[in-house]
Amino acid sequence: MKIDSFVIQQSDQVRARDISKKIALRLCEPESVYSAVHSEHNVSPETKYHPWGETSLSHGYPGNIHLLSQWRATDLSYDWNRAIHLNMAQIQSSLAINGLHDLSLYSGWAGIAASVREASNYGEYYSNFSQQIHQWMMPLTEQWLQSNTEQLSLHEGMPMQSFDTISGASGIGRYILINSTNPICTPLVEPILQFLTDLTHPIHIHNHYVPGWYSPQKFQFLDRDKRNYPLGNFNCGMAHGIPGPLALLSVAYSSGIEVKGQYQAIETITEWLLKYKYEDEYGSYWPHIVPFEAETGSLRFDLERAREAWCYGTPGITCSLFLAGKALHNVELQKSAVKACVGAISYEIAKREMDSSALCHGLAGLLTISWRMWRHSKEPAFLPLIQQLTNCLLDRFQMDSPLGYLDPEPRSDGSLTWLTKAGMLEGVAGIAAALLSVSENKEIGWDYILMLS
Repeated sequence: MKIDSFVIQQSDQVRARDISKKIALRLCEPESVYSAVHSEHNVSPETKYHPWGETSLSHGYPGNIHLLSQWRATDLSYDWNRAIHLNMAQIQSSLAINGLHDLSLYSGWAGIAASVREASNYGEYYSNFSQQIHQWMMPLTEQWLQSNTEQLSLHEGMPMQSFDTISGASGIGRYILINSTNPICTPLVEPILQFLTDLTHPIHIHNHYVPGWYSPQKFQFLDRDKRNYPLGNFNCGMAHGIPGPLALLSVAYSSGIEVKGQYQAIETITEWLLKYKYEDEYGSYWPHIVPFEAETGSLRFDLERAREAWCYGTPGITCSLFLAGKALHNVELQKSAVKACVGAISYEIAKREMDSSALCHGLAGLLTISWRMWRHSKEPAFLPLIQQLTNCLLDRFQMDSPLGYLDPEPRSDGSLTWLTKAGMLEGVAGIAAALLSVSENKEIGWDYILMLS
């Protein structure tokens, strides 16, 4: 359904659509994409690997299928079904050869299932494959959930990948929730919501009661975080922190799906996040991470605003708070979330330091958040932000680069390596999806994978 005309200038709508299609056409041939990503010097300075995962929504074929499926819905001039099928065949081949033990939304079964859902055209295609995935995935999810529930019952803190959006129950649960009427998926909806609800119960750590989503040192992802947070921390990012559970619990509650304690859990997370709200000339902002010592009062915790993106920072947090406001029927919370989101994105645009164009930590993520929050709120302050972010992305398109955009990764000396990446989260498929959304100027459905709707 078309919505208000000309959110961005007409000429930019045409350019955004054109660039999105150019990228989509480059993703139609899987072998060419694979070769581009696996070129000799296209290697991450951190991992020493090519930025690729064949079955990854973040970096591989499932993410590309998301974009191709969107183009099939809007453009009849090309055989998008063929392109989707070629990418799907690569996923099936990889599964047959390598198997897959990862359930997550961005690297595992949930992400593959999400791409098949997009490609199915409301059940017209791939119904058998979708059924097979659910039959494989749901028993594994049940076992995974039982294991994490046992860890939760120890009351010693949780690894972020047990509950977050990227790897954990929030991302997996978001896919299951959107398929909650599927008889194979239905039995797991409430157990996942109950797990995330129970995550909000306080636990006793080092003589203090703290929120149950506390992550001790041993569960930190990175060695530097283990050094920086010897007593552990509380992650505030939409990618790896508590906003993911808040978004899922809120969307489920607003959809009429509720487990015991869920409403209180939404309130608990919301109140905790609001406790760590800071102010500057752009408005409210939040830290990326709260140290254990800050939560327990033994450390003065005062910080300046950091990078604002989907994965970490105020934009992702405010989206989850807005959804919580809807669930709680708290209009003031919704208004304050909108205001803080506008301020955070305005700050990032004014700073002009965001190197990445990607969804995860770049301009496409801010554009998609602006678009979604404008759809939620009709706040006019988002409109110039949408225009500016679109212009920035259009200006960054590189016709002579293999897939149209490059994503930066830092080297140890502080310089940047610019990499060709496919997929939704850090790759060109996500950028093109964001551009197509604003160029089409209509309601989008794919951003549920970012916990935005």
